[in-house]
Amino acid sequence: MKQELLLKLRLALAVILIGVMAGLGAAFLSWLIHHVEVLAFGHSETTERIVTNDTTWQRRLYALAIGGVIIGPLWAWLQLKGKPVVGIKGMMEGKKPSFNDNLAHSLLQIFAVGVGAPIGREVAPREVGATFASIVNRLCRIDDPKLFSVLVASGAAAGLAGVYHVPFAGAIFALEILIGVINIPYALIALSTSVIATFVARITVSPEVFYLVPQIEMSNAHVAWAALLGVLVGIPAKIFGQQVKWAESNRCHGKELMITLPFVFVLTGIVAIWLPEILGNGRSAAQSAYWLIPIGLGALLFVFKWIMVLANLRAGAFGGTLTPGFALGALFGLVVGGLIHLYVPSMDVTMAAVVCSGAFLAVSMNAPLTAFALTIGFTGQGFDAYVPCLVAVVCAMAVGNFLPLSKKH
Repeated sequence: MKQELLLKLRLALAVILIGVMAGLGAAFLSWLIHHVEVLAFGHSETTERIVTNDTTWQRRLYALAIGGVIIGPLWAWLQLKGKPVVGIKGMMEGKKPSFNDNLAHSLLQIFAVGVGAPIGREVAPREVGATFASIVNRLCRIDDPKLFSVLVASGAAAGLAGVYHVPFAGAIFALEILIGVINIPYALIALSTSVIATFVARITVSPEVFYLVPQIEMSNAHVAWAALLGVLVGIPAKIFGQQVKWAESNRCHGKELMITLPFVFVLTGIVAIWLPEILGNGRSAAQSAYWLIPIGLGALLFVFKWIMVLANLRAGAFGGTLTPGFALGALFGLVVGGLIHLYVPSMDVTMAAVVCSGAFLAVSMNAPLTAFALTIGFTGQGFDAYVPCLVAVVCAMAVGNFLPLSKKH
C-alpha cells in the first residue's frame, strides 16, 4: 500500500515537472524564433502574420543564404562529432538522450525555420519536451517501461501544445500518434502535461488564435461541399505524406550538409523572390489562403511550397511537416473551392480552405483526431464548423486509406 502511494506521488510529481519543463522549453524556443525572424526579416510572426510582409527580395535571399552557410556546417559538425541524437520514439523506448546534442539539434531547427526554411518548427519543442521528460522520469524513478513511454510521449506533445497554445490538440497528438492507445489514465497524463505546458509557455507565447479566419456557418450545403472536398484532397495529401517519408529516409547527412543545405536554402530564396509566402513553417501560406488571395497565386504557392518542403528535407534539414501540411491543405481548398465558386456561388471558399487544412493534415499524418483538434485550435472555429470539418476529414481518410495509392511499399 505504501509503495503504491509512493509510486502515485512520484508519478504526480513527474507529470507536473514534465509539464513545467516542456512549457519552459516551448516558451524559450518561441522567444528564440521570434528574435531570429526579426534578424532575418525585420519582424516576426508575432507582429506580422505573413512574416515576409514589407521585406525586399534581397533581404529574403540574403537571410537564407547566410543561414545556409552557417547552419549547414553546424549540422554537419553535430552529426560527425556529436553523440547520436535520440529521437522521440527512441526516448519512449528508454534510450537515454544526450541533453546537449539533442538541444543543439532542436536549436538548429529553430534557426533554420527562423531564417525562412519552409518546414515546420513543431518538431523542436516536441523533442525538447521529450528530452526533459526522459530526464524527469529518471529523477522520479519511473521504472515501469510503459509508464515511462507514456510520460515521454506526453512531454513531447506538451511541447507542441505549449508552442501553439493548443492543449487539447497536444493531448490528442500524444494519444493518437505517439502512444497509439486512448484510455482514461493515459488521457489524464497527456492532458495534464499539455495544460501545464500551455499555461507556462504563455510567458512568451500569445494565447490569441494562430490564424485569423471567419467563423464557418453550419448548413447542409457546407456539409455536402465538405464531403466532396475531402474526397478530392485525399489523394494529394496521401502523395505528400509518402513523399515526405521518402525525403526523410533519404536525406543527406554528414559532410554533404555543408553543400546541400546552403544550396537548397539559396534555391528556396530564389523561389521566394516571387513567392515569399512559401517561407517559414507554413503560417504565411495558410493565412494567405484564409485571406482569399487570387486562385492563380494560391496554385503557385501550393506547388512550390510542396516542392521546397521536400527539397529542404531531402537536402538534410530537420523539421516538421505538420504546419506545412496544414498550409498545403488550406491552399488546396482555396484553389479548388475558388474554382467551384466561379460556377456555383454557394461554395464558401473560406470554408473550403479550413476543411481542406484539416483533411490534408489528417491524411498526410494518418491522424484524423489530431488533425481535427488542430484545425479547431489553430483557427478558433466554433461548434458550427465541427460537422463540415469532420466530414472532410472522414472522406479524405477514406480515399487516402482505401485507394491502391495508399498501399505501403
